[in-house]
Amino acid sequence: MIKMEKNSEEVEFSKWMREFYNKKARKISDKGYEHARWFSSSRKKRQYVFSMKSLLFHLDNVDFKECLEIGCGPGTWTSLLLEKYPGADFTCVDISREMISQLNKKLGKRRNVKSVVSSFLDYDSKEKYDFIFSSRAIEYIPNKSKVIRKINSLMKDGGKGVIITSPPHDLIVNVKKAMGKKFNKNHTQRISVEKMRELLRINGFIEIKFYPILFSDFFLVPTSFLFKSMYKKRWNLLSKMFATGYIVTFNKKNGKKNSVLGK
Repeated sequence: MIKMEKNSEEVEFSKWMREFYNKKARKISDKGYEHARWFSSSRKKRQYVFSMKSLLFHLDNVDFKECLEIGCGPGTWTSLLLEKYPGADFTCVDISREMISQLNKKLGKRRNVKSVVSSFLDYDSKEKYDFIFSSRAIEYIPNKSKVIRKINSLMKDGGKGVIITSPPHDLIVNVKKAMGKKFNKNHTQRISVEKMRELLRINGFIEIKFYPILFSDFFLVPTSFLFKSMYKKRWNLLSKMFATGYIVTFNKKNGKKNSVLGK
């Protein structure tokens, strides 16, 4: 296991994120965080359907026995994975105790599900996983290089990974800044497709593929049309123009030790 030392900025950000999501998960809705995040409006329901269809498409040829989920939240995607892989074992890690509480309430007691309250970089395990999944979590960890290195250290040779996250939106950020709007810290740590590809590549991952997953409602073109037209196609210029989120799939080399680089 690689020991990940954190600087004071990372420690403070992790503390802020823990408190932010503990409070948000408790207060956002009496129906729970999952309902507020995915089902409280037609737009959010549409985002859920897009994310679900895309994830199932990219899991079509994936099989695994041990899954680590980074930033499981209230179990939205955990339940989908459990339905598709009922015989697999799941370890679900989240920085928020309240999120883990909602996950346990949603899933009930299951012998094949273990939940852990921890930041991902603090998570300590001797286990290795043949599948590592994360949705909308690594964008909240400042040092992405450490994230990818740790994924490498926890993944079995020949294992597979799927990450859903958001790229930075410089144009939107600049417009909001010009309008004097404030930003939450949780919107400041996003990573571009180009940087993500570089980090995965230098850490020895192979078969790295990017696809768009969510699309902006700002444009006149209907988001449903954009999704149906693009979600099965590799990331390209149109994706960069219209997509507000991406999914990346990757494999760890089989039978060889990977060189783990980055700072």
